[in-house]
Amino acid sequence: MVTCNQLMGLDIFRNVRLVAGRKGLNRAISWVYAKHTKTITPWVQGGEFLLVSGYEHEFDEAELLQLVEEAFMNDLSGILVEGGINFKGISENVVNKANEKEIPLFFVKGVISFLDVTREISDFILENRYLTKKNTSILDQVLNSSSLSHEEKRQLFYSLGIPVNSYFLLGVFSISENQQINDQTMERADMMIGFSRKLQKHTGALFDKLKLKELCKVNLESVDYLIYADNEENLMEIADSLKKINASLNLEQDDCDIFLTFSSVMNDGMNILSGLNEAYFTRTLLRKKLFPEMVKSFSDIGSYRMMFYVEDNRKMVLLRNQYLKKLYETDLEGSSQLLETLREYLIQGGNILQTSKNLFIHRNTLQYRLEKIEAITMMDINEFNIKRDFFNAFMILDMFPFE
Repeated sequence: MVTCNQLMGLDIFRNVRLVAGRKGLNRAISWVYAKHTKTITPWVQGGEFLLVSGYEHEFDEAELLQLVEEAFMNDLSGILVEGGINFKGISENVVNKANEKEIPLFFVKGVISFLDVTREISDFILENRYLTKKNTSILDQVLNSSSLSHEEKRQLFYSLGIPVNSYFLLGVFSISENQQINDQTMERADMMIGFSRKLQKHTGALFDKLKLKELCKVNLESVDYLIYADNEENLMEIADSLKKINASLNLEQDDCDIFLTFSSVMNDGMNILSGLNEAYFTRTLLRKKLFPEMVKSFSDIGSYRMMFYVEDNRKMVLLRNQYLKKLYETDLEGSSQLLETLREYLIQGGNILQTSKNLFIHRNTLQYRLEKIEAITMMDINEFNIKRDFFNAFMILDMFPFE
């Protein structure tokens, strides 16, 4: 299943903004449909992601309000509006309407290729269908339960033999990125299916021994598990067993790293999807080598958790630029290595001797660089609040490097 939330990770969406309908981001996309008639109702069947061009033709507020209403009535997954010469933005009334109907409404200033948008989303849908073992796996049902009522969710867990008040944990097995394979979708899919079969030889025996259902799904990036137990102690014992399996798999592999990431512990079966996103975020940190471990829990990633809860990545990039961009640009002009110097100086708590030793430079050279950093940034790098903000800026840089 592909949702509107996943679209924001596509390269074609890098300049696209979500302006309304955040609560509907988990709507499933069946296909892509470009609007070419005044009304869309005769031409859609439900689940379509609608493309609307305002580049040459101006849309008034009434037309967009009607379009959002039609999207809601026909159960469309979301709308992308292209701005242009005659259409500069979405009005507040339209934003409010989309929020009320929980229809994700995206907007991009200027031209965007609808052909490329259609191709990327369609490829994404087909890739996910290729990896689906059945039309709907058990774990998919649980992950999609956000659209169900509380009673329907309770019945779903009951049908699976899982008490709704169990303790839950999401565990995500993933493989280190291989750009050559990542560029070939079918090769990536074959690799993940082969990996999942090897993994399930281990996990299958574990869950059989525990007499628990093996709730998992395979996708292009990972093999995801939902584990559950009557209490937190038993849950952590299962997690420890998965850690041992991960260690064993890494010993068998010599051409890649296998990571295992966990969500925080949940005592509520209604927030499973949120837990999966926590585990995915932690996976990103390990793939970027921001932690040395092969196994990590969301609860153990420290300040990086703040970034998980920030919805607008652009605001984080602005903070990164405010503190580090001038140093980065200075480094590009020569070989001053100011960013590396400042990071190491902060890590060493301002210890001149240890910093110069780790950087293999003379203390006088270090002192010169630090003075240059303060002159460029116009900040006192030894002042507590400034140091804290620089640490946060470097943390953002780890996730969003300068291009």
